[in-house]
Amino acid sequence: MDVRLPDGTIIQNVPDGISKADLTAKLKNNGYDVTKLAETAAPAVSPISAPRGEIPAWAQKYPALYGIAGATRETLSPVIEMVGLIGGGIAGGTAGTFGAGPVGTVAGGVAGAGLGYGGAKELNRLADIALGNVPSQAQGVVPAVQRAAGNVGEGVAMETGGRILAPVIAAVPRVIAGGKELINRLRDPKAAAVVDAVEGRGKDIVNALRSPTAEIVPGSAPTPGEIAAPIGSTKFAAFFEKYKPKNASEFRAMEAQTDAARLAQQTRDASRFATVANKAQAKIEAGLTDVSPREIGDALIRTAKEEQKTVKTTVIQPAYTRAFNAAGGAKIDVSNVVAKAEEILKRKLSDFAPETAPNTVRQLLGFIPKDQPTGPVILSAQGKPLTTPEVLPAQATLRQLDDVRKAINADITAAKNSTAPTSDMTLRNLYQLHAAIDDAVTGSSTLPTQAKQLYADALAKYRTEYVPRFKTGINANLFKQTSVLEPKLNPDDVVSKFFQPKGEREASQFVTLFGKNPDAMLLQRTGIEDLYRQKVVNAATGEVSLANHATFMSDYARPLAIMDAAGMNLKTRLDVIQKDATRLVKIQDMAAASNIKLRDPLPAGANADAVTLRVQNLTKGLSPRQLADVSAVARDIARENEHYLLATAGGVTRGGANLSAEELKNVGIPTAALMSRPITIFNSIVKRLSGKIDEKLAMELGRELSNPAVTANLIEKSLVTMTPPPGRALRATQLISDSLAPAGMGAAINALRGNEKNQNRLAAP
Repeated sequence: MDVRLPDGTIIQNVPDGISKADLTAKLKNNGYDVTKLAETAAPAVSPISAPRGEIPAWAQKYPALYGIAGATRETLSPVIEMVGLIGGGIAGGTAGTFGAGPVGTVAGGVAGAGLGYGGAKELNRLADIALGNVPSQAQGVVPAVQRAAGNVGEGVAMETGGRILAPVIAAVPRVIAGGKELINRLRDPKAAAVVDAVEGRGKDIVNALRSPTAEIVPGSAPTPGEIAAPIGSTKFAAFFEKYKPKNASEFRAMEAQTDAARLAQQTRDASRFATVANKAQAKIEAGLTDVSPREIGDALIRTAKEEQKTVKTTVIQPAYTRAFNAAGGAKIDVSNVVAKAEEILKRKLSDFAPETAPNTVRQLLGFIPKDQPTGPVILSAQGKPLTTPEVLPAQATLRQLDDVRKAINADITAAKNSTAPTSDMTLRNLYQLHAAIDDAVTGSSTLPTQAKQLYADALAKYRTEYVPRFKTGINANLFKQTSVLEPKLNPDDVVSKFFQPKGEREASQFVTLFGKNPDAMLLQRTGIEDLYRQKVVNAATGEVSLANHATFMSDYARPLAIMDAAGMNLKTRLDVIQKDATRLVKIQDMAAASNIKLRDPLPAGANADAVTLRVQNLTKGLSPRQLADVSAVARDIARENEHYLLATAGGVTRGGANLSAEELKNVGIPTAALMSRPITIFNSIVKRLSGKIDEKLAMELGRELSNPAVTANLIEKSLVTMTPPPGRALRATQLISDSLAPAGMGAAINALRGNEKNQNRLAAP
């Protein structure tokens, strides 16, 4: 309404219902002397009815058309005034620049803006007359001049110092040809805000929102901001967070649903991991062997004795028997053997008492004939015997001589194990006796050649097939006992004695003894696998240590190779266990990685039950494969965190702190002036041009942004609404606005112009 003050001054566009105190305060702030109001008791204000014209005849004939015309005038009136203000300022500034440089630019801009605004306002008044809003009768030249001067003055006031025009120009950083974007911003500020937010990536965001992979965790309710996070738009993330609080209850429900879906997915993942891990562990345990080393050792000793008996009875003894049979009762002269023994002993064998003589000496004494032949002895003239009776040589059959050999062999074994200082000398002497026996056999003139060959074959078999297997190294100890009748080799240690770190010799001896016995090979493999289990399995957890496995395979590489060359297949079997153990570790790592700390779920109750039921219904029809994505929760949370990171980079923290009012204040957008209708209109337009959304539109955005499909439709519709026309008008208009802006307001325009830096964090610098 308009009010008249006591001194006759008329104030226009005063809000209805304003109190006297508020009006007085506003007048005082605007420099009016309010003491005049207190000097009289007359009413401070009196309303003056605005003059009304008559409804034109065409309106009565076409009421619908009249309504449309009135609505159009109401909508476009502010636009016409502001276009006149901006256009006049740009044109005036251009003229002033050519006339007087920068100073002329400022002056011309002020004058041009005033004239432009005044002309636009007069155009609106003519429209009001045509519509019957004001009387159409002539009011004289003076009132018309006064009115025009007042309109120009208002425009000058708005332009002065660049306080108004600069923010307006800056608030419309991309004015398009024909004013389409300007009108669209005024007509649909929500669409303008959406297009600004997607920063040229609207299609990418729409595709993401409609993608079938938008829902990572089955049954979850991801927000459009989270779904669009991979696009990398900081402005859209900040825009979303800014308006999310306007629909807080819906977003809390979505968050609760997502939390429940993640928890359900984690539960499924944990169950699946447990099942797979149990299968892997069972397979590992099936590959591991847990046996008693003593049982394996006893079994190997028994097998060794059976092998020894078999070789003796089927190979060695038959070979000797064939030689003995071929020799028959033929006597072999063993004088050389007796002489060698007497040489070694340094005394005659006959000097030994048979009862106390060593076994070898006693046997050799048995070869010397006791009854030598006797006869007359012919003496020479000097009394010396010219003839001597024939002396019979020491003789033995092949079997008897072989018995001596066996006795010598026993003495050789004893000397080898002896710690006496003379053991080496004893061994040398015993080997000389061996050689003497061999010479006696091969040099015998009474022994058949066949017998000699068969005996040589028997000796070869004993030396090559029996001695290495049963008389050498660890193998020999399997058949010996201690002085207290205990096995020389403890059964508990049999496996480990044959299988030692870097133990090539021991492994080779085992293969020599048992290489052709599959039962013995299986026993040793079982024992080695048990040894492997002891060394690589953690006794507390039952899990295979991959580090210990690597150490075992390195330490025992050589004996393993020897055993495997004999057909034991140990390395392959142990590698299978290692692979299964590696797989188990990976399963456990994945299970640990998927067990992410989630937000606390809803407290038990109806709400929690409803959310759980909703998630169950949403995932009911999904296949096990769809529900088995063990990385889904981690990827979903990573995407959510990326969204909040983008929003923060865009200037809005989680929770939607609204910075738009502060931003407008920082760039110099003026606040509404109560007493000035043009300024009030101006602020309403600037509010829309600068992208500021009122509470009603903010609530709408909050609702629409809670649904990915609706958000996608909103972005598409906004892109269509705000699409500029083709051609170069856009660029040309922008260049004119930049080059013709008054020098006095250049800093303000530069400060207010939207930051053209790409806010996409993923964009190349």
